[in-house]
Amino acid sequence: MSSSTMGLTLSVRVPATSANLGPGFDCLGLALELYNSFTIAMDRPFAIHVTGESADSLPKTADNVVMQSLRNALAAAGVALDDLPSFALHLDNQIPVSSGLGSSASAIVGGLVLANGLLTRFAPDRVLTRERLLSLATAMEGHPDNVAPALFGGGVLAFHDRAGLRTTAVPIPDQLRFVAATPDFALSTEVARRVLPDSYRRADAIENVAQCARLMLALAKPDLDLLRGGIVDTFHEPYRKRLVPGADEVERAAVAAGAYAVTLSGAGPTLLAWCKPEVATAVADEMTLAWRNAGIPCRALVLRTVYGETLPRWDMEENNPISVNEV
Repeated sequence: MSSSTMGLTLSVRVPATSANLGPGFDCLGLALELYNSFTIAMDRPFAIHVTGESADSLPKTADNVVMQSLRNALAAAGVALDDLPSFALHLDNQIPVSSGLGSSASAIVGGLVLANGLLTRFAPDRVLTRERLLSLATAMEGHPDNVAPALFGGGVLAFHDRAGLRTTAVPIPDQLRFVAATPDFALSTEVARRVLPDSYRRADAIENVAQCARLMLALAKPDLDLLRGGIVDTFHEPYRKRLVPGADEVERAAVAAGAYAVTLSGAGPTLLAWCKPEVATAVADEMTLAWRNAGIPCRALVLRTVYGETLPRWDMEENNPISVNEV
């Protein structure tokens, strides 16, 4: 081990994400100010230490998604993990697992960005482009609507054309707040995908196109009152909400408290209320109460959209805010 890595840490902080945003199934998403943090401590025997959400249940072996993602990125760059100095990994998770807030996307993006940080130091001619990182993340996740905003921040539209997979920023007005109300039960994306139909009626497809255009206009103008009446979706929400007990009552409570609209966050079960800042706390309280009235504990957070590309940061261990002493 070279003394140049002694005491060094490499860290990345990846935001939570809400995908689909109603009618933007598998193509729209935004980044929210709730984070998972991943830290590599160089010159340590390999180990994984997990704190925060699901710390007791997440794997602490090479099968961990962060490590899988890190290895995939190194392989894409033609670099073997065994050719790099040894390290230990600390995962501090604040994003609840299987909640519809992009915990798996966070792990995938975290591993990819950590790998790129390692490449920057140990194989700078092999560093991967942001487009390549997005392609790798999408291949692992299966769709880009979570991984794109986790990588790039803000609101993101992902689409394919003759040039391949591309993204463009979606404007999110500064005066918009999001209440993420998460009930105390998990809902895996795999289960939530199985309930979706294989095909849709033409009328449903037309309605979704119209609703997606409406959403984009409301955000771009901005004219958030266009969101009132509900952000209608016909592709996934009618099927997935059946897996979320109390969803309709919680949505009604949010709108009655002043929310513009409510969307299912990703595959659920989190519901995302779109609000003015001045009503966001009341909306959070009413959503929590509605779920508790259904016998389901709930945690509701008032969140902003976060911006900026997710990048790795090298530092000295004593300057890193995340302790790695236990790994």
